[in-house]
Amino acid sequence: MKPIFLIAFFCILSCKSQSPIVGLDARMYNTPDGAYYKDLNNELDKFVGTWKFTGNNSEFNMVLGKIEQMEIMNDYRDYLKGEYSYIENGSELVNTLPLNLSSNDNNVGGSYIIDDNNFLSCDDCSPNERRIKLFFKDPERDYLNLNMVIRYMVGSSPEQIQVIIYSRHGGIVPSENSPTTPRVPLGSYLMTKQ
Repeated sequence: MKPIFLIAFFCILSCKSQSPIVGLDARMYNTPDGAYYKDLNNELDKFVGTWKFTGNNSEFNMVLGKIEQMEIMNDYRDYLKGEYSYIENGSELVNTLPLNLSSNDNNVGGSYIIDDNNFLSCDDCSPNERRIKLFFKDPERDYLNLNMVIRYMVGSSPEQIQVIIYSRHGGIVPSENSPTTPRVPLGSYLMTKQ
């Protein structure tokens, strides 16, 4: 009985480690369960680091890190994970830093590739340019449905990314006195690598 149990155990381990590998742009409806959405071209790497926006009496800082083969539901993904702070008129409105890649909780994350300029239209994007869609969470207003799209600005020196924070539909506000906007204003931010 023990040899059969050991064979079954090793079969389960080897099956898990041999998940079908697909690119980050593969769509779930075309991919087998247990797939590994891998960053085949290291597209996420250019976003890793500390980024800063300064302007209009505000400062927005974000730190992004990369996790390889993170388990999400029944699949695995290479994944960007982040935290941020936002200061306006000298007052810190939100600070979720520091980034802890080993934590199960984070306020920025994802790795969904956008290669369609019809999604949050981008007038100056090249036809084949790929952007990354992430979720964005205000921890004191987690009932708000927020996303961000990040775009690496090729050829910028120092390195820059464009971040667009936008609201999705479907959030349920707990009460009529609850804030309906995030503490980091919706909109576009040109952030410089620190």
